[in-house]
Amino acid sequence: MEKFQYIGLILLILSACSSQPTPLPIPTLTPTPPAQVMTSTATFMPSATAETPAAQATSIAGTPTACADSAQNINWTRDDVPYNFMNLGENRPVPPNEHFSMSWTLQNTGTCTWDSSYVIAFASGYRMAKSVSYPIVAEGDTVASGQSTIVNISMIAPQDTGSHQALWQLQSRDGTPILKFNIFVKVDKGSYSPPSRPSQLAYKSSCESGFAKIRLSWVDTSNNEDGYRIYRTSKMLVELPANTDSVLDAIPDGEGKYTYTVVAFNAAGEGSSNIFADITTCK
Repeated sequence: MEKFQYIGLILLILSACSSQPTPLPIPTLTPTPPAQVMTSTATFMPSATAETPAAQATSIAGTPTACADSAQNINWTRDDVPYNFMNLGENRPVPPNEHFSMSWTLQNTGTCTWDSSYVIAFASGYRMAKSVSYPIVAEGDTVASGQSTIVNISMIAPQDTGSHQALWQLQSRDGTPILKFNIFVKVDKGSYSPPSRPSQLAYKSSCESGFAKIRLSWVDTSNNEDGYRIYRTSKMLVELPANTDSVLDAIPDGEGKYTYTVVAFNAAGEGSSNIFADITTCK
């Protein structure tokens, strides 16, 4: 028994003196290089530059500066006669219910570009026009800074005699007044006198393609006519504008005697001249 105890003690001592086994290394996780992480991120997420709208990139430097509206009235006429807006009483009186045309040549002296949203609009007084506003240009047209446009508005005089006024104004697209026009009309039939009759009325005839052609001519001696009416044997052929001094008539075959009457007229009356024309057969 004691022999076995010694053997066990010897084995225990030998076991303690022998070398310990080497422990296995703990595995380590090698981190992914930063470049690989960035590459992976760029693959699945778009860059900030790609998603930012261009308007945002230029929202400060590219914001347009607000423009300014201003205008100048270069020329103002009524029925092609200069309109005296400084001394309104100097303008010719008009008969009741007479049609006339107001015309303005407007220059864009501001920095805004005008389009059809810019109008001449009625503001107050006696309107004398069919509509309350008129575009200064047709749709699609523009008037840049420094350019001009001509605006025509047809009007009709009031029926009642006396003085009548209307305020019209050039307005921007948002209705802001830019320029004002004070229209003054004196309605007075009594201030008119009939026009003088045309003088030296004459005719020349010719034959062409079976038509007799008669050319009437005269001297315009009136300075207040509204126009001329031409009659052949009491039948009116045509009405012509003021300052006309000739007209051509054509008659099939053309043989016969005709009386031509040339009438200068205005609201107060007429002045007329007659001539007899003897036309031979035209074949």
